[in-house]
Amino acid sequence: HNEISVVENGSLANVPHLRELHLDNNVLTLVPSGLPEHKYIQVIYLHSNKIAAVGTEDFCPPGYNTKKAMYSGISLFSNPVPYWEVQPITFRCVFDRSAIQLGNYRK
Repeated sequence: HNEISVVENGSLANVPHLRELHLDNNVLTLVPSGLPEHKYIQVIYLHSNKIAAVGTEDFCPPGYNTKKAMYSGISLFSNPVPYWEVQPITFRCVFDRSAIQLGNYRK
């Protein structure tokens, strides 16, 4: 458990072959920028943070015909994200919808 509150834009650029990103149990308020450009990331752990919104381009590049690896896991549970407001297109580059974990937020 850390107290990471922000991941600066470009700070993941030096790890271009990153496949898993573990940022769970921090105090992030936003999904880190630059994830759509990381074509090898397949699993991202963002649970137990303070993320209150998820944008349609936070994880996937625009469009459908991209060279990004499909996600096999996105963990967003225990965040104040109103999951009913997250657009389905947000997860267009996820291999299987069961790989997305939302909900279970406790104040």
